[in-house]
Amino acid sequence: MATGLMAAALSTGYAVFYQAALGVDFSRVAPVAAIISANIVAAMAIMLACWLLERWKGAVPRSFNAWLVLFSVLSAGIPFLVDLPLDIPAPELFPGLAAPMHLLPALIWLALQPWWTVKK
Repeated sequence: MATGLMAAALSTGYAVFYQAALGVDFSRVAPVAAIISANIVAAMAIMLACWLLERWKGAVPRSFNAWLVLFSVLSAGIPFLVDLPLDIPAPELFPGLAAPMHLLPALIWLALQPWWTVKK
């Protein structure tokens, strides 16, 4: 849960900074509530995958982090495929807002994982 909350806070802060710096407003297509919930859901999916692998295999495989990074990088391409409504100004700036947010849950997970992984 800490991963989701931290990623949500960073994503929201990034969205505020990005939109203020470039003078755009994507609040209709990427509202704060959607940013927060997407980060929490992504972090919960990571946690669930890790937990299921631990239950199924007895330990999380070393390749888990590599797969996590791969899926995060691939998901960062999704904002480039989105067609925004025609009345949104500067739609070409939307991928610059949304793509980095796809990387944050994995980045925070990888940063925090050593803190709660205890060797037995």
